[in-house]
Amino acid sequence: MEIFKKWVPNWLAKIILFALLVPNMVMFFLPLANEEVSAGYYGIEPNDMQFMVSLYYAGFASFYCLERRFYSYFTSKQYFIQFQLLQLLCCYLLFSSDILTIIFSVRFIQGMLFASAVNLYMSMALGFMKSFRAKEITYSLFFGMLLCASSFNNLITADLIDMHNFDIVYKLSILMFAVSLLAVLVCISSAKTFHRHTLIHLDLSSFILLATILIGIGYLSVYGQQYYWFTDIGIIKICLMIVVAILLFIIRQSTLKRPYIDFSILKTKNYIWGALLLFFMYIERFSFTYIGSFYKNIFHMDPQHISYMYCFNLIGIVCGVSLAAWHQIKKSNIIWLWMCGFTCLLIYHILMTQMLENMGNETYYSLPLFAHGLGIGLIMVPTILFIISVVPYYLIPSAAAFGLLVRFLGYTCSTILTKFFTVYNYNQHYANWLDYISNNNHFYQDKKLQISLYLHNNGFNHKDIPSVSDKIFKTQLDNQILLRSIMDYYTLMIWLSLAILFFLLCYYIKEKKVYVHFRPFLPI
Repeated sequence: MEIFKKWVPNWLAKIILFALLVPNMVMFFLPLANEEVSAGYYGIEPNDMQFMVSLYYAGFASFYCLERRFYSYFTSKQYFIQFQLLQLLCCYLLFSSDILTIIFSVRFIQGMLFASAVNLYMSMALGFMKSFRAKEITYSLFFGMLLCASSFNNLITADLIDMHNFDIVYKLSILMFAVSLLAVLVCISSAKTFHRHTLIHLDLSSFILLATILIGIGYLSVYGQQYYWFTDIGIIKICLMIVVAILLFIIRQSTLKRPYIDFSILKTKNYIWGALLLFFMYIERFSFTYIGSFYKNIFHMDPQHISYMYCFNLIGIVCGVSLAAWHQIKKSNIIWLWMCGFTCLLIYHILMTQMLENMGNETYYSLPLFAHGLGIGLIMVPTILFIISVVPYYLIPSAAAFGLLVRFLGYTCSTILTKFFTVYNYNQHYANWLDYISNNNHFYQDKKLQISLYLHNNGFNHKDIPSVSDKIFKTQLDNQILLRSIMDYYTLMIWLSLAILFFLLCYYIKEKKVYVHFRPFLPI
């Protein structure tokens, strides 16, 4: 029985499905569209905005297994209407509320709703796709959109936030979900297309334990470095809570007849290799966040022009995903995609390490941005499909769910590394610089004299020159330390890329050929 009404042609149905998914994608990284402005809107810190993204991701990852029961209970139209109405309510609460507890709770619920949206949209989209090629393109389109979400958000919201108050993004989100709801009411059939399964024996305990683990890890990734980790009693309590929740979750899964996540997937060696590649790819993917700090603090670019530079990254992602899809359709050796992808990421980090300067033309960095997008585009889809294809068929739901957890852990680990190099590594470099700042250092004296002459030639009052020159020198010193911190972080990523490429070379010598065996996968 058709999901869409008879008068809706297939081409229009596909466009509608694509359009329905976009608002949910936009909500993912919306708080990071402009951290300072969004934090100012709520009267909170930028770290709180980053935690809002972690909460969304935690809701998405923890609810995935439980969501399948709800998907099997409601008809497609009922399910659409319910979570679209809930999304409308969530957007309104984010727009109107300034209570941090409510905002955090709403972001977690939105992550749960995103899991519902993805499962439903992808299942419906694959219903239209009968051939292997069409299904491969569908997966590539979805994961490509997911990869583009962050840069795309910055691109579409930069001008809006610059011309209007930040609340305009929530007003437009409410409008998008309202239009989506109208499209569902008009175009989707009310018929039941499957046997309904009752909502009994829901494994809420496993969901709560997993959500507790992920929220705790997300909190540590954002606030751990800020509170100097184990010197803070609150961080110690959260770590203990995570350890206890992990032990309870593992014990519960080992005793359940139908576990929330079946850990027997880890007995498949190829699954572990694929999950590790996905984990390291996500760490390298989010090293891209440093480029925004570089453009903002060193080149003093505004968010609008920074978002325009992200277009090069978006083009790279589209090219990478397209090439990976073409490669998969030809059923070629997946190892070549991995090697090419991590080589692109290696090129990105090497070029950025060599090109970081106090001044320059921002367009010179278009090639590294493109290389980064190309690399993650080549790796993402084939790796996810690979880890699901190597396990027995009955373990596919667990393989998909654990793969989602791996991506969440990759994101949080990248956040921890970024915070470490932004705070601790920065302070270390600053302390080292202070050892050389003294009146006995003629380089320091020459620099101060150069700044003072510049201010004198530009008409500054003689009495103000010493204080102003000190502030200018401090700003320039901060920029140098930021560049040094970014170079340290990217150097670590270079060594990580080299290690992964060495592993892939050894893997290629042993296995020769590795393929993805396509079958009816779950969408995530």
